[in-house]
Amino acid sequence: MTRGREAGPDRLLIGLVAGAAAVIALLAARHGFQVVSAWIAIAAAHAGMVWVARSTSRLPELPGWARRFWRTVAAAGVVYLAGDVAQLVAVARDPSAPTSATGTTVQLIALAVGSIGLMLTLLTVPLGFRSRRERNRFWMDVATVMVAAIVVGWYLIVPDRPAALLDSAAPVLAGPVIILLCVFVVAKLVMSGTAPFTRTCGVIAGSAAVSKSAADALASDGLSGGRLSWYLIGVFAAHALLTIALRVNQNQLAGSPRILEPRGRKPYSLLPYCAIAVTYLLLTIAVIRGAESTVAVALAATAVSTLLVVLRQLTAFRDNARLLGELDVKVRELSDTQQGLRDSLAERDALAARLRHHAFHDGLTGLPNRSLYAERLDTALAAGVPVVAMLVDLDDFKQVNDAWGHAAGDALLREVAQRLSSCVREDDTVARIGGDEFAVLLSPAPADDPREIAARMVQAVEAPVAIPGFGSAQVGASVGIAVATDLTKDGDALLREADHAMYEVKRSGKGSYALAPSH
Repeated sequence: MTRGREAGPDRLLIGLVAGAAAVIALLAARHGFQVVSAWIAIAAAHAGMVWVARSTSRLPELPGWARRFWRTVAAAGVVYLAGDVAQLVAVARDPSAPTSATGTTVQLIALAVGSIGLMLTLLTVPLGFRSRRERNRFWMDVATVMVAAIVVGWYLIVPDRPAALLDSAAPVLAGPVIILLCVFVVAKLVMSGTAPFTRTCGVIAGSAAVSKSAADALASDGLSGGRLSWYLIGVFAAHALLTIALRVNQNQLAGSPRILEPRGRKPYSLLPYCAIAVTYLLLTIAVIRGAESTVAVALAATAVSTLLVVLRQLTAFRDNARLLGELDVKVRELSDTQQGLRDSLAERDALAARLRHHAFHDGLTGLPNRSLYAERLDTALAAGVPVVAMLVDLDDFKQVNDAWGHAAGDALLREVAQRLSSCVREDDTVARIGGDEFAVLLSPAPADDPREIAARMVQAVEAPVAIPGFGSAQVGASVGIAVATDLTKDGDALLREADHAMYEVKRSGKGSYALAPSH
């Protein structure tokens, strides 16, 4: 065991353990002064308890609430010590009195007062609950454990005398108060995770409770024969273990003050259910043995603990229903949020599609524009497939535009765009690349003749176009054709060849097509 951050054995702790072992050996020898020896040893244990608790309260970095608790432990130790002194005086006056070994009224009162002070201090320790519901559930669990502790104390200590039920309540609640305190401490430690002491301290203190409980059970049938020595050993061991637990706790706090920080609390605890199982077990044993007084007490404890567990479960059901309702609301909100997000993403995608369409299509005819045509032309050339590029320039379009205005010209362009598109396959591209200029991209099959396609275009464009509100207009088409070869550098070069062929048609009289010579 280490002391603070220093390496090496804790001499005080070793002394406490060795001294306790020596006292137990001395009491086991059954000499004539064992009662006096036991109470002197108990007083020494309480003196050590006062010193250790006072030293613990002065540890640096200790939270204020934990510091107040350990000061109260020191004060309780002083009260215990005062009771021990009064007990030693009583033993000196009448060593043979029955209360010399079990404790006089003054000693029991001192034990009860000091323990009640500790209990009240524990009640003020912050539990770290986030809501009143959590706090109520916790105290119902603690109450269930305490009911089981009381009925166990009654069963182990109170004689089986129906007429003495009321008179026996005082020994149960005043004599082994320290046992109930230890039970409360362990319950608080296990279920709240915010005890002002370490887990090791709680375990050792629980061992002290077991020792005191065993001693009281032994005394319930009298202290004749060798029972006195075992009783005194059990009582002394309980008080010695408490002092040892405090010293172990002090060493752990000195080495790591953050050990008292609240730990994660489990959503449930099995301790209350174990406690109610104990009450049912004791009730069963009492019924089998026919102990009427114990049956009455165990039955009452069973009823109370069962009621507490039922209330705890009802509270849990109500909380679960509330949480499920809140979860349902959250799920609906999340679903609405996800739907809204999906709608937003759909709107975004639709907007992106519209923007891309506007960026790569002609606003008047809906055909691909020059950028999209150039992109598709370069892609086709890079793929190594047969490629034919055509440039189509409308003949006499300016006269229609000047005579009837731009609205008539726009209507004419839309009609020409539809006619050109009808002359090619769906996989081919017809684009408007200028005012009255169109471009066509073909991926012909080996049997296709691009000149036949160009002839269909010229014929389709020459047909009169009805312009609503104006009359019938007629334009022609001059088409230049360029077929890509292995020598074609890129799309621009292929379009230049088609452009030269188109102007050759213009010079030859318009309204026809021409194929650019192969290089």
